Amino acid sequence: MLPEDFFSSLVERVDDVIWSVGYPQLQLEYVNPAAAAVFGRPTQEFMEDSHLWLTIVHPDDREAVAASHDRLLQEGEVERRYRILRPDGQQVWIHDRAWLMRGPQGEPLRLFGVARDVTREQVDRLRLNSVLTLHQRFIENAPDPIFLVAVQPDGEFVFRYNNPAHRQQTGVSLEVLRDQTPDTLLEASQAAAVKAHYRECVRLKHPIQYEERLTLPAGVRDWQTLLVPVDDVDGNVVELAGIARDITPFKEAERESRDAFEALDQLLQASPVVIYECQPTSELILTYVSSSVERLCGYTRSELLGHAVWHAMIHPDDATLVLAKVKAMLAGEGPIQLNYRLRHRDGHYLQVQSEKRLIRDGAGCPVKVVGAILDISDSFRLSQRLEKLAQQLPGFLYQYLLPPSGAGRFLYASRSSMAIYGATPEVLARSDEAAFSVIHPDDIPQVEASILESAETLSHWHCEYRVRHPHGHELWVEGLATPERLEDGSVMWHGYIADISERKHLQLELESSEARFRHLATVDMLTGAPNRRHFMHCLEAELARVKRHGEEACLVMFDADHFKRINDTFGHAAGDEVLKALVTAGREQLRTPDILGRMGGEEFAILLPETSLDAALEVAERFRRAIAALQVASGDASIRLTISLGVVALRVQDSPDSAVERADKALYRAKERGRDRVCHEGEEMGNVTIR
Repeated sequence: MLPEDFFSSLVERVDDVIWSVGYPQLQLEYVNPAAAAVFGRPTQEFMEDSHLWLTIVHPDDREAVAASHDRLLQEGEVERRYRILRPDGQQVWIHDRAWLMRGPQGEPLRLFGVARDVTREQVDRLRLNSVLTLHQRFIENAPDPIFLVAVQPDGEFVFRYNNPAHRQQTGVSLEVLRDQTPDTLLEASQAAAVKAHYRECVRLKHPIQYEERLTLPAGVRDWQTLLVPVDDVDGNVVELAGIARDITPFKEAERESRDAFEALDQLLQASPVVIYECQPTSELILTYVSSSVERLCGYTRSELLGHAVWHAMIHPDDATLVLAKVKAMLAGEGPIQLNYRLRHRDGHYLQVQSEKRLIRDGAGCPVKVVGAILDISDSFRLSQRLEKLAQQLPGFLYQYLLPPSGAGRFLYASRSSMAIYGATPEVLARSDEAAFSVIHPDDIPQVEASILESAETLSHWHCEYRVRHPHGHELWVEGLATPERLEDGSVMWHGYIADISERKHLQLELESSEARFRHLATVDMLTGAPNRRHFMHCLEAELARVKRHGEEACLVMFDADHFKRINDTFGHAAGDEVLKALVTAGREQLRTPDILGRMGGEEFAILLPETSLDAALEVAERFRRAIAALQVASGDASIRLTISLGVVALRVQDSPDSAVERADKALYRAKERGRDRVCHEGEEMGNVTIR
């Protein structure tokens, strides 16, 4: 059986608040010293006012806490979480577990419990909930289809969720998708291909990207899918998150281009390109045109040959620019490429692309103009749709070319480049100077270095940096791109740059908040000294160093003599000023590596690394004399005080608790011998009464 004073000493030293209330009077019988640190009030106030605890509960939580007392009497145990208000205005979250103790006949004897400060845990929980809510909101509002697939222990894949964009673009509602497998949702061949991708992602345990063609309620569509594995704590893939993009227009254009390429060998019979010859004049009267012209514009060759009809077929809004380029070609400025609208026989306009070249004879005289016209209406409309889609994104799509000369430029940039760099696609197509000139000067080296590394290794480019927009505001952007090396040694990136200012600012704020919380968790709020938990952590680290290197170190425990008398005479505010003055005076007497911490109430400790016992005694005595000469102002009064100190040398076999216990005994020896003195464990113990 352990002695009663063992449990008493243990309860007195724990950081959690331990309390007991008698029944039926509901009078507080006991509360340990930790209550002063947690609630910011001396324990004596709780003993004198049995209603104080409920009084300091946050008004919004008070009714629930009061009701929990009735539930405790009925059920014998309750667990609750509520806020209390400290005298300094700080709000502290408390997790309180309480039990009902009954007598031999089942009659209630007392209520007792353990209360713990869980403010940091609550703040972390609220921040985590906020982040999770933000992620959910992002998924719900994302323009791209997103879906989640659970990976069952038997290797089966079960759909769990799809966001609104996925439901709209696939025609599959959440109710239809949930708890379905690829086999129940897709036809057999497509299901087999989908499961193969899922198994590959699970096997590799990293994201994969692939293209697939699926038959869904919204029709047959082509998708580009990014599949991301989600691990549990054991590293097992338990879920797959998919982000899909409808690339049907791109695949259709790709298939059309492939079909056109396969038909090149039949160019003379069925070419989609109209080949022609003209007289070398501004009227461009046709002398030859291929039969495919009828497919293009509805006119037969006989209706066009020998007639000056071309001017009349050009859209009026395009005529001025097109005719000016034709005159420049006839004047000897070389071949031209034109994009303009050409009127069909039935009245509608086609978007066409035309190339014209002036042919001269051996004497340099113009002979004819040869050229070709291609109907690009479909691809033009596709390009317009792509541009409109790009305008809806929070960033811009681009192709960036970096030749061996180093003079980079954007081969393609969507109009959203104005929002990021303040430069039009036309300006960026000439040079990348407009983009690099607005990048924050501190970030330019990392941006350039990341581009060069991506170019050398052909690795995926990813970079976050700041942009000083020409309109005066600063934004954070994120660039993502995939490089490819061209035959001439140039590197071309296909990528996307997005404005991430809001996300970045939130991230920086969270990092700043976390740093502040980490600091507050190690500091005593009243004195600014390291709190008991942090001091014990430092002591544990110093003991490890002593054991590893065999160096000397000492521990000093001290407290203010007759501190209760100071509180009773001058008030608790004056007592607080005395404690702060103790810490300030102590720091003036210590070296930089020395650590002075508050252990609780008026008890403090000093850790002295690389210090012998004799040197530690000199430090302690010097500190004692400094405090004895100290005067602390309190209103019109001047408070004088003394301290008692106990000094021990750290041992290799010490634990943090055993070292503190030995220093405490030396401190109590100083108290027993009349206070205002320094004692060490080498002195005779005698009969010590702990006060």
